Amino acid sequence: MKKLILIAALALAPLLTVTAQAADTSTKITFAKDSYCGNFSGNLKNGKVFRLWLLPDQKLVIRNVGDDQISVAYVSGPDGRLNGDRYENENSYITQRKGNHHMKVYGNSSHSNVEFCAY
Repeated sequence: MKKLILIAALALAPLLTVTAQAADTSTKITFAKDSYCGNFSGNLKNGKVFRLWLLPDQKLVIRNVGDDQISVAYVSGPDGRLNGDRYENENSYITQRKGNHHMKVYGNSSHSNVEFCAY
């Protein structure tokens, strides 16, 4: 009986992992080859969470490159939320640990253009 339970648990383990991975609804930001930046163009009126894998001590810059206004609600890394600086149309943050970082961004219209850069 114990053997049957162990076999069933091992068979279900990969399914549970896939479910946990599928639960991440953030939008992945990718950079073109040899580029430090990626961007998003679309509707941010209700807010959108973006995901970017970063190294420690990188400077993350979130820049408004469109005509509307954007607001960065938060940036969080593996250890929690990061404190940042705002200057005109950009927000900047210094990462603390490597891993996925999530950024929630709002726009004030149905079409926004946002650039994400890591240096």
